[in-house]
Amino acid sequence: MTTHAGRLPRSRERDAEPGRAGSAAASRRAARRAFHSRRIWPALLASLIVAAAGVITAIETISALAGSPLRFFPYEQITSWAVRTPWNDRLALLIAAAIALLGLVFVLTGLFPGRGRLIPLYGEDPDLVVGITRSGLRTLVATAARSVDGVTGVGHVRLRRRKVRVKVRTALRQPHDLHERVRAAVRERLDEVGPLPRRGIAVRIRFPKD
Repeated sequence: MTTHAGRLPRSRERDAEPGRAGSAAASRRAARRAFHSRRIWPALLASLIVAAAGVITAIETISALAGSPLRFFPYEQITSWAVRTPWNDRLALLIAAAIALLGLVFVLTGLFPGRGRLIPLYGEDPDLVVGITRSGLRTLVATAARSVDGVTGVGHVRLRRRKVRVKVRTALRQPHDLHERVRAAVRERLDEVGPLPRRGIAVRIRFPKD
């Protein structure tokens, strides 16, 4: 296992080193897998539903075998309604659609990862995975934007999967290249840290009111 101290190489320099392309790609995949959201609440809900159904079924079966069924649910009425009701009945279709939708939600929740609490950072060793909190990355972006001459304050910093949006304030009435300088400062800082995936930068400037 290796660790890096100091400034990480920039993304263009990383891509320009063919000898490290395989390990870099493996490192990115390992970081994304490590910091994927585990979808705790949907998994907990599904587990509770399955566990409750299993417990109720077991209780009903055991009580029926003992000769005194508890009958939590009116099975006879439900069975009678199901026998009398055709498949094209509106209520039957609504119940089937709701069950199918619930199952689809659980399947999609398991297939697609959610937004993790940590954002993975670039590394060259797949056995060493590093991350940064979303609030920490926003603070880092705000600090970089605030360091630009002409910027008097930083408003909202929004993180998207492929883009960072930063709003800055200035006392200048003729900003000239302020957009480019803020974008360059934020880009340099992001390249030093290396959040995955690499994000574009959108800058919005708030000018002084007359």
